[in-house]
Amino acid sequence: MKVDGRGLSLRINYLGQERAARKLLLKDKIATAEEIAVMTDVEVYDKLLEQYEVMMAENEKILIVAKGNVQTFNELAVYLSR
Repeated sequence: MKVDGRGLSLRINYLGQERAARKLLLKDKIATAEEIAVMTDVEVYDKLLEQYEVMMAENEKILIVAKGNVQTFNELAVYLSR
């Protein structure tokens, strides 16, 4: 699923999801606390998507996978759709 920061911001419905994205930027050392503090939500998601790819986005759950692991994920995952 190809999505940019703006597209991801439209799918994020809860403040907790944005907080989780900001924490992940810190945990993975993608950005510093000072940088994150002044980022808009779209900037946070753009920065996150430099290292991660959105695999699935539902109302309450968003699944992202590190870009280096996407092929492995696709080999393991089974999608059930209509």
